[in-house]
Amino acid sequence: MKKLIYQGYILTNSDGLTDSWTLTIGDQRRVGSLFELRRQINFHQELGVLPPPKAAYQEERAPQATQSRNPVPNKRR
Repeated sequence: MKKLIYQGYILTNSDGLTDSWTLTIGDQRRVGSLFELRRQINFHQELGVLPPPKAAYQEERAPQATQSRNPVPNKRR
């Protein structure tokens, strides 16, 4: 098991995989890459809240990506 302390928060990695680092802030637990978890720590220190998990953000945006950006076809001149 690897442990890393970043700005007073403990990040642990028991699997040895790049994207399996774990961060616990309060009662919330996040799993992801070191880059993503460090970003969340910085966000939490600046604003006092944790951003939504990246997976939840991508699921929220997925329906928008499937919609056409320009519903009106272009007319050729």
